[in-house]
Amino acid sequence: MRWLASYIMQGRLQAVFAVTILAILSWNMSLIGILNAAAIGLVTLRSGANEGLITAGLATLGSALLGLVVLGDVAPAFATLALIWIPTLLVSIVLRVTRSLATAVQSGLLLGVAVVLAYFVAMPDMIAGWSEILETFSKPLVEAELLTSSQRINLIEGLAPWMTGILAAGLYLQLMAGLLMARWWQAALYNPGGFRQEFHNLRLHQTLAYIAAPVLVLGFNTEMDGAGLLINYAAVLLVTAYFVQGLAFIHGMMALAGAHSGWLIAMYVLLIVALPNMFGLLFAAGYADAWFDFRARLRAKGKSDGGPID
Repeated sequence: MRWLASYIMQGRLQAVFAVTILAILSWNMSLIGILNAAAIGLVTLRSGANEGLITAGLATLGSALLGLVVLGDVAPAFATLALIWIPTLLVSIVLRVTRSLATAVQSGLLLGVAVVLAYFVAMPDMIAGWSEILETFSKPLVEAELLTSSQRINLIEGLAPWMTGILAAGLYLQLMAGLLMARWWQAALYNPGGFRQEFHNLRLHQTLAYIAAPVLVLGFNTEMDGAGLLINYAAVLLVTAYFVQGLAFIHGMMALAGAHSGWLIAMYVLLIVALPNMFGLLFAAGYADAWFDFRARLRAKGKSDGGPID
């Protein structure tokens, strides 16, 4: 993908063209949204907030025009602006100004909270609202006999209270994936090897670990109603943030230990085939590392033993 990053950085016209095409492709292929976000992130990281904003604005006009011609609707273009480009711009600005990947990753949590609050305003009775949406989407599954009526009811009752948190966590993960790819592109073009070191050292600030402890305890021991919903959704976002740290922790530990890259491949395969279990394990690893900083301990051990530490 370095060729795409190189093309984007050739000039404003190339950047706007690439971002516009990626936006249109992402409407039907959601994973393209990561590349779409990374393109805006790269422009912002390298050329500044103004250039990132101009690129996003012109790409919005271009994708809206194409959306009107092809789909008869401009809504997808403005949804892309609101859900992908603006959040990516903001976290990229934080990273550019602070030069701290941890601070940028944490700032994304505020955007996740903003999504939750927006849903509270737009859908005051969120559980009832999501139940209605899930009923609509699950009806064809019952008609196709993939679900029984009782299974459908249990599914809706189980998922509806969590849907806002799941959506916010999903958007946060997409935002972080786009930011990390943008940083990787920037390093590949201008600072080879820089991203590897930065990602391997990613560790969220200790203060967040203190905040997370009571939120996580309360979140998973609180009823899903009223203020309990907000606490639970905050817990979901924190779990997702420490999942990101968990990935960085595993990458960093394996590099420090000189492990074969096949172990990382195995981890990502397991992440695909056993997502809930692996997600939980990586969250646990990331949160434990927030308290004990295992990478620093391994570096110190390497120094004392005279072995490799990087």
